[in-house]
Amino acid sequence: MRETERFRKGAVILWTFNVTGKIKAGRGAAGEVGVETAALGRRAALVVGRHLIKAGEAARLQSILGVAGVEAVVIPGPPAEPTLDDIAEALAKARNARTEVIVGVGGGSVLDTAKAVAGLYGVPGVPGEVVADMLYGRRPEPGSRQVLPWVALPTTAGTGSETTHVVVVTDPGHGLKQSMRSSRWFARVVIIDPELYASAPPQVTAWSGMDALTQAIEAHTALYATPVTKALSAQAASLISRHLIRSYRAGDDLEAREAMAVGSCLAGIALANSRLGLVHGIAHPVGVRYKIAHGLACAILLPHVMRFNLSVAGAGYAELAQVIGIAEAGPLVAHRLIEMVEEMNRQMQIPAKLAAVGLREADFPDLIAQTMPSGSTKANPRAVGRDDVAEILAANL
Repeated sequence: MRETERFRKGAVILWTFNVTGKIKAGRGAAGEVGVETAALGRRAALVVGRHLIKAGEAARLQSILGVAGVEAVVIPGPPAEPTLDDIAEALAKARNARTEVIVGVGGGSVLDTAKAVAGLYGVPGVPGEVVADMLYGRRPEPGSRQVLPWVALPTTAGTGSETTHVVVVTDPGHGLKQSMRSSRWFARVVIIDPELYASAPPQVTAWSGMDALTQAIEAHTALYATPVTKALSAQAASLISRHLIRSYRAGDDLEAREAMAVGSCLAGIALANSRLGLVHGIAHPVGVRYKIAHGLACAILLPHVMRFNLSVAGAGYAELAQVIGIAEAGPLVAHRLIEMVEEMNRQMQIPAKLAAVGLREADFPDLIAQTMPSGSTKANPRAVGRDDVAEILAANL
């Protein structure tokens, strides 16, 4: 019996819980990057978001690292979600600098790039081939001596990449987006400084924040959810649902930014152990096909998939609604959670259907074909068939 079938049948299976090494959080915490990095190595590759380089943040962090005795070379992060070539290029630069530790500073795409560079640094071979082989399962998991330690400084509350062992990669040549992972890829140190989040514009805040909320909800109801991941995802959903609109409306509201940062971090820890669900299964091919941000795709799809899952995941949605504080009793409370998600989307000017971003019925066969093999689709609480995906897509026209 396959693993997913055993879970759906309620078979008793041992579970494990993996987590990043250390988390430091608080206003001004970015100043700790020097001492934390110096404990891991003296030559660092600083993978930084391009807007942060322009804003002078990379130079500031380089200075902090220098005071701690760490020589750092700056590697610009990808302009969008990382492609095979983006990661291969960053890996080559880090190798040329004879790096001992990687520091990632930016949103989820930048952190994924930093994580991949650290995770594949010592794997022999040409960078492009190494990345492609890992992505398509042609290589075994890297050994511990092939992986560099890495430090994460997130600047958006979204993917939770700082606390996961997963890297999402786009392969433009094949029109695919998929993930690669290793249990050795968790960050050694995560530094959460809400002051780094304050410059994120409203649209980025909205889309990345809805990605974080999606991950909290999907992790809570995923097929592989455990008591530990449910506790984390429930708190994540509570923090995000109560502070996202505040962050969207006032970027300098550091209390809201800090709550969002912690919520995203908790959701990342949860999903790294429970996996996700059908929203992410569909969002990846949709994002590649229509060239839209991952968080936007998740935000639009979330209420549609929640309604599909309601017959199986209703109790989990009710748990989340109660933790969030939705004042409703009885069987309708799960429906109120879905309505809350829709209202948050409306307040942040996120469309209700994928038709607004280009969805076409002619694309359904390809989108369905790419959704079905996804690990996220397989971890969905309700078993998913091709017709189910077609119905969800049709509801988005």
